Amino acid sequence: MTQGRPSQQAWHPLDGTLNAAGRERLRALAAGLAGRSSHPVSAALARAAEADGVDPMEVSEVRELPGRGVVASHAGLTLWLGNRRLMQQFAAPDETLDAHLAGHEARGETLVILGEESRPLAVFAVGDPLREESREAIEALHRLGVTTLMLSGDTPASVAAVAAQAGIDEAHGALLPEDKLAMIEARAELGPVGMVGDGINDAPALARADIGFAMGALGSDAAIETADVALMDDDPRRLADFLRLSRGRAGC
Repeated sequence: MTQGRPSQQAWHPLDGTLNAAGRERLRALAAGLAGRSSHPVSAALARAAEADGVDPMEVSEVRELPGRGVVASHAGLTLWLGNRRLMQQFAAPDETLDAHLAGHEARGETLVILGEESRPLAVFAVGDPLREESREAIEALHRLGVTTLMLSGDTPASVAAVAAQAGIDEAHGALLPEDKLAMIEARAELGPVGMVGDGINDAPALARADIGFAMGALGSDAAIETADVALMDDDPRRLADFLRLSRGRAGC
């Protein structure tokens, strides 16, 4: 649905009193963790750090948690970089921070939180603009009588913002791979379901759908290997073309 190349839009430490050295350390920690993750959003942080000349901090004992983020160790401390779900594993609820994050999410931004032990340290806002052809693709699917549903690991607010821009019928956020699978299974009981995905977190749902579509150029190896169809030019408008073609053949 988006252009497929997320970029870091902004970042800021949660401790506004940090000096330049303290801010540089946070960027280095985030870069060290982001560079060890396979997620496109983490890649955006790594690219931004490299462009700004930030040297990534060396981390060890790296664990990537699908649908959450990445956890590692540095100097005997546990570091983490990921979404709200990951933050909730380590940090106590904070209404002030939640309200601050909600402001970013309402603009459709994806947020990545850096933390150390139980303390959130910094917030990174990542954006990935909607592709113009995505709106056209959704309109074409609707004309064919297809109901559209967006499933994402991003926060519900940011997912709802993107879905509204694209004209998608229904949207759900904060989903883990198993949550996406469960939703596809539930929809499959109501009728044929097609699933479009490009990431490793989409693979279980792609496998369960009646037909799975992977984005061939931008998709992960897991998504492409699992799907039934690969859209090699990554143009979502090809979905409607595929349906029209398959319906035509079915009527022959």
